Amino acid sequence: MKKSAFYVQKLLFLVSMICIALIFGQCQKSENAGPGLPDEDSDRPSWAGGNTDTNDHIKGNDDSGTTRGGDYGDLYELLRDDNGVPEMVQIGEEYYVQPVDVNGETLELDAEGELVDPLAAIPVEFGRLNIVRSPQSVLDQALGEALLVINAGEKFTVDFCGRITIWNTDVDGNLVITKTIDSPRESMAIYQEIMNHGFDGQLTALLNSGLDPYLLAASSFAAGSDKTGTVNIDEVVYINGFMGCEGCDPIENENEYDFNNNLKHYFDFENLNCVEDNAFVYDRAIYESRYIKILMLDPGGTYNYVISTVRQAMEDRGLFTYRWIEGEQLTLVDGFAAAVDDAVQVLEFIHGDSNIEFLPEYVPE
Repeated sequence: MKKSAFYVQKLLFLVSMICIALIFGQCQKSENAGPGLPDEDSDRPSWAGGNTDTNDHIKGNDDSGTTRGGDYGDLYELLRDDNGVPEMVQIGEEYYVQPVDVNGETLELDAEGELVDPLAAIPVEFGRLNIVRSPQSVLDQALGEALLVINAGEKFTVDFCGRITIWNTDVDGNLVITKTIDSPRESMAIYQEIMNHGFDGQLTALLNSGLDPYLLAASSFAAGSDKTGTVNIDEVVYINGFMGCEGCDPIENENEYDFNNNLKHYFDFENLNCVEDNAFVYDRAIYESRYIKILMLDPGGTYNYVISTVRQAMEDRGLFTYRWIEGEQLTLVDGFAAAVDDAVQVLEFIHGDSNIEFLPEYVPE
């Protein structure tokens, strides 16, 4: 009898331990996330893990007429207009975006708007730019950190790739560089602020600086991206969508809808800051007034410093990779993507060689 009681007591103990473990496990889950919600630092959409019957983001539940997969699905290079707005193709009664191949030729879609040959499409990679998928509070904090330095600045210039440089007077009365904003997080926060408000929002300290806000935006984008790749139109437009960079008067794309069944909006590169006919224009001539000093090995075996413009140094080495027709200016989204890509190439070139020094105050004789 005593033996029987012992086994019963042991069984009750084990059952009690299992119940306690289940209770604490459920409490832990509820405390962190709540039922059906992701953890605070998760990038999982709020609808994930819920009832898929009501998830209008998956194929078959979305009647918006746009391509399936959403903002974080398969993202390809698309047929776009001069502002980067996708050109829609109608199949039956629905509309779809049109992927292109490496030659810019349109790819065949089936009756449901899916690619017949997905391998022929060009996926867009974001690399370090995935930082923009963080909560908005992360970028807000980064902008606040950047503004502490910017608002205290006395003079503003740009560095070799166009990132903002802040100057202040030191104890000896000399104007010196306080900081060049090179943090990817702060750079993307500045980018977002400029694309939505120019210098009229939180960057009013730059209003009389002589800096072009949208060239600064392009260089800030470059500072937030991978340093060993290239940037194209599709990457710029997708990032604008992720960050809500629509400007003050966005372009509404007919027949393309977001998850909330609202027409998608795109940044207007033709009327910057809502000024009519104020189109974005880019010319590589901006790199002709930025100078670097390069330590070079002479044929005789000695080393000498050579001073060169950034443009000359880049072109001598064939390092500007974005498509370009000499003597022409690039405009709208094509020009903006070129400005970003050039800044990325300059940043990689100069950061990758310890024998190169930027000369922020150099004036040629």
